[in-house]
Amino acid sequence: MNLDQQFALPRGLGGTLVGALMARRHGPQIRACVADLAPAAGEHVLEIGFGPGLSLGVLAGAAPDLLVAGVDPSELMLASARRRTRRLGSGIHERIELCQGTADDLPWPDATFDGVCATNSVQLWRPLDVSLTEVRRVLRPGGRLALSVLQQAVLHDGGSAGPDYDGVLLPALKEAGFTEVQADWRPARESRALHVRAVSPQSA
Repeated sequence: MNLDQQFALPRGLGGTLVGALMARRHGPQIRACVADLAPAAGEHVLEIGFGPGLSLGVLAGAAPDLLVAGVDPSELMLASARRRTRRLGSGIHERIELCQGTADDLPWPDATFDGVCATNSVQLWRPLDVSLTEVRRVLRPGGRLALSVLQQAVLHDGGSAGPDYDGVLLPALKEAGFTEVQADWRPARESRALHVRAVSPQSA
């Protein structure tokens, strides 16, 4: 498995190294994405593609009494995230629910979450249209979505998201029924990151 494939689905020793690199390099981007989501006290929020789990601690600490759920396709990253969240202490760890899975088949009922976020994973969701519809399903009416994608984030079939990924993602969000779609490119570790915010409509 080459490096691009490891970023897409970490496994084995190479996946462990990639997970450590993710945790080290993506902290500022993760914090910006969580700030865009703006969790409020007592809300239930979901992260899709949590990788080694750094973002779960950021989410859980963003507001009092948050319930945090996470889903990731990598068994290796799931194990890593569980170890990391256990170190947060029982008061926080008990509020975090993790499972293995993908964005196109989320194991939660309709309207479960107040907010959903993802850092450097939406470009890997397949199919994108089905995945965004599934995300909208698990969001309550008026629920918020925050996404962030590095310009060089790896795509599932090779290559990178590139400088025009907003031209892919924004129309897909609107087609899936999201409203108040906003986007901007921000500096991120000698590169740029696309940050997108959207809202699940109040009614179908």
